[in-house]
Amino acid sequence: MNAVMDFQGVYAIFGPWMLAFALTLARIGALFITTPVFSMPAVPVSVKAGIVGVLTVLVMSTTQPVPELMTMNAVELGGAIIMEGIIGGVMGLSVMLMFGALSFTGQLIGIQMGFAIANVVDPSTNQQNGILGQALNLMALCLFIAFDGHLMLLRALFDSFQTVPLGSANPQKDIIIATLVTQGGELFRIGLQIGLPVVCVVLLVNVGLATLARTVPQVNIFVIGFLITISVGLTVLALAIPSTAQVLTQYLEEAVATSVKLSRMF
Repeated sequence: MNAVMDFQGVYAIFGPWMLAFALTLARIGALFITTPVFSMPAVPVSVKAGIVGVLTVLVMSTTQPVPELMTMNAVELGGAIIMEGIIGGVMGLSVMLMFGALSFTGQLIGIQMGFAIANVVDPSTNQQNGILGQALNLMALCLFIAFDGHLMLLRALFDSFQTVPLGSANPQKDIIIATLVTQGGELFRIGLQIGLPVVCVVLLVNVGLATLARTVPQVNIFVIGFLITISVGLTVLALAIPSTAQVLTQYLEEAVATSVKLSRMF
């Protein structure tokens, strides 16, 4: 009987901290899983787990346990943990959609230039991606880190624990879904905006090559066509890099701002 009472006493003291730790870990872990910068397969799992654990301890040092969590049953507690994971996942999803737009751009340009036949594994997502898509993703990753986007995202995560305390999420489902749908539509618009100059130039080159093939049948267009389209496409893409970097920086900042806005809708 004394052992039972001792266990109940210990649980009554440390139980709120344990439950708060589990909820905090779920929110931070979900953000790391969905954000390309933090979820890169090149980073060892042990390092990611260590960073998530340290951040969880830092958040716990600035927050107080919620005694109300002790009144929840197992089902309610499981739902609260899932909801915390949704909060972190939605915050990271906004940034992930931006990187998805760059993958779409790379695929769009690569098809026109003839790079679609050569796909490699993107180290930032561990998915098969075109060469140009991988290059644009790496450039966006460097820009994201250069303007401290990862720190801004972590700041938004820490602030979310003040705006949305643990276990008190009340999501505005309609607004959140509408925002994510809008972000998904922006994926294609951004991809077309970045890749359209190269696509248009390569299309004009292909029209010229087709005209040349009709007027001078002796020329083997299939052999020289790849060299010309790739050379012209890479040249145009290189000339567009400064303006592309400015556009990417703007959209990445908007993605982080949208992530902050989504965190306040719960």
